[in-house]
Amino acid sequence: MKKYLLIILLLLGFFLRTYRLGDLLGFYFDQGRDGKVIWDLLHHGKFFLIGPTTGIEGIFLGPFYYYLMAPAYLLGGGNPVWPAYELALINVLAIGVFYLITIRHFSPGTGIVTVILMALSNRLVQDQRWLSNPTPLPLFSGLALWSLLEIISGKTKWWWLLGLSIGLSLQLEAASATFFLPATILVLVIFLKSVSWKWPQIMHGLFMFCLTLLPQLYFNFRHENILFKAFQRFLISEKSFQATVSGFYSDRLHFYFRVFTEKLINSSQLLPILLLLLGILFLIVFRKFFTKSTTVLLVWIFVPLISLLFYHGNNGYVWGYYFTGVYPAFIVLIAFLMALGLRRKGIAAAVAVIILSLFIYDNLTAAKNYLSSGIDGPITITLGNSLKAVDQVYEDAGDTPFNVDVYVPPVISHAYDYLFIWRGSTRYFTQPETNLKPRLYTVFEQDPPHPERLAKWLARQATYAGVDSTATFGGVTVQKRTRYGQN
Repeated sequence: MKKYLLIILLLLGFFLRTYRLGDLLGFYFDQGRDGKVIWDLLHHGKFFLIGPTTGIEGIFLGPFYYYLMAPAYLLGGGNPVWPAYELALINVLAIGVFYLITIRHFSPGTGIVTVILMALSNRLVQDQRWLSNPTPLPLFSGLALWSLLEIISGKTKWWWLLGLSIGLSLQLEAASATFFLPATILVLVIFLKSVSWKWPQIMHGLFMFCLTLLPQLYFNFRHENILFKAFQRFLISEKSFQATVSGFYSDRLHFYFRVFTEKLINSSQLLPILLLLLGILFLIVFRKFFTKSTTVLLVWIFVPLISLLFYHGNNGYVWGYYFTGVYPAFIVLIAFLMALGLRRKGIAAAVAVIILSLFIYDNLTAAKNYLSSGIDGPITITLGNSLKAVDQVYEDAGDTPFNVDVYVPPVISHAYDYLFIWRGSTRYFTQPETNLKPRLYTVFEQDPPHPERLAKWLARQATYAGVDSTATFGGVTVQKRTRYGQN
């Protein structure tokens, strides 16, 4: 019975992460940039040693994400929905990994509750529908945690996987995975006597970790230490980490509270009830809560949380995806707490059942609303309506040569560049001209924060081309224009 329940939950988790991906997938600056890099790899043989840029000038991730996504782009003929499906599959696999971790190092009940929470959390579902490099991180953080738990249990054959999973995590998102290293070291120090210190196995782990760094190191030395210089500037010149606590009360802690609790509940009205019930349950079972395994998870969570209190770099911005590799550990702790309650009779079990019921009701309701939402709102921009705009240009132009001008709020139109390359190469077999042609299509997205910028751009377009027709697809508009004097 448990096996069938597990399969149903995993299939439901996959469904929630893939339903209407073609309509609802966000395809913006980063996605277009990544798509163009992978297109050049597949169609022009342009291999690379670095991956996406970070939010820090001059610091790049490793290339693992691009190579990981390339097979799905190839199988899908360039369709970005295919790699989004791959990411959904990777994250369902991650749920399976955490199930195996929890039934081994916590309890069978914790395993099932973990799967329920991870599979159905609406916020996690939406995060994992994001076509971006942090999205695969839960799988590799799970492998790192599994390895670490086995190592402090005296096993010696897990060091290679620990080194590999942390190294690949660093290639996916530096802001998340940078803290895996100090967290791992602290766990090994805490459980020093439980570790079997066999140096050949440890060297295997260090070798696998260093192996993942080779592409970036080679790139760095080929380009006059560009990465090392950027790290030096970031850490030393710009003093990105300072002893002064940044936004301790009003900003950073409130942010932590929000991004973690939203993984459990969406409704602000239900949140106080949920927290009260969790507090009651903890008071009942806390004597059994603190174990070797929960200590590892607490270290995994609090090392980045405490460290980022002192973070002042990148204008002091801290984003929710910084904790992509940390959220699963938080979910497991909540699942363990609930499983402890379910194992007891009386009020503890009742409270745990109420918490689980609130979670399922709230998250499935939120997921239903999200997955059934339309894409035709006046400022809605998704792959669905962006692709309709690109197809509108091609179908209206027919065999007529044309130019395209694009306005998007981030200024650089990587997303539309990629969509025109993909559709023009695989369906319409033509590309926008680079030389001036009488036919011009202007494609623009609504820009609610700065409508004056869009108005200025449209005014400039009006100085050299008149509008013949207009088509709107949600927040994306296509205007067919003719250049003045070139009818």
